[in-house]
Amino acid sequence: MAPPNHFPTTAWSLIADAGRVAEADDDGAPRDDKQSKLALNCLITAYWRPVFYFIRRRGFESGAAEDLTQQFFLNLLERDWVARADQGRGRFRTFLLTVLTRFLADQGPRRATRQKAFDGHMVNVSALVNDQDRTFTPPDGTTPEELFMRQWALALVDDVKRELEAWCRERGRVAWYAIFEAHHFPPSVDKHPSQEELAHRFGCSRDQVRYAIEQTDRQFARLFRAAVREQVDSEEHVEMEIREIEKLLGH
Repeated sequence: MAPPNHFPTTAWSLIADAGRVAEADDDGAPRDDKQSKLALNCLITAYWRPVFYFIRRRGFESGAAEDLTQQFFLNLLERDWVARADQGRGRFRTFLLTVLTRFLADQGPRRATRQKAFDGHMVNVSALVNDQDRTFTPPDGTTPEELFMRQWALALVDDVKRELEAWCRERGRVAWYAIFEAHHFPPSVDKHPSQEELAHRFGCSRDQVRYAIEQTDRQFARLFRAAVREQVDSEEHVEMEIREIEKLLGH
């Protein structure tokens, strides 16, 4: 099952659906619930890199880390771990990090690859891991927990960016997203292009660039706040969560 183009990163309704994947029907047979499987794949897509990078930082080589990441998510399905998540006990990513730490503590030095079983139930691994992930070298001085949280924050921002791109496309303003991306996320973080440079690059006026940035910035802020709202149990915690995400991303 392919990952969706958009998903609420950790909406509790999604987690509840994912937790029903391992449930059985009245006759004892596993449920064939497409909504629950899609929800589980949404969570895997959101948390694959945080889990993988956490395991790499714990000292496992790339191949072993990929295998262990597969096994961890298989256990979420087979052992019904997702169903244990409780919104009243805190954030889902904290719960997942706790479960992941316990999972690694139980691993021996050798284990069998479970990719066939993984792909049979869940989103294909090729859609989750790329060459950049496989060649990643954990930076010195960064804890596994810090890597996990930063990758989670990056995944949330990437999802909001996909929503913004779709919003621009639906309005026939594909260039707006291209300008937004070039303005806020240039290939070189040390050089953000000026509005004049963007106008020249995209063949439009500086005022058109300014307007595109104003519109996309406003919509990105709305979408980002809505995504953050899905992470917390009340509106009053949204600002606190936004500040934490900004800190994780170094803003």
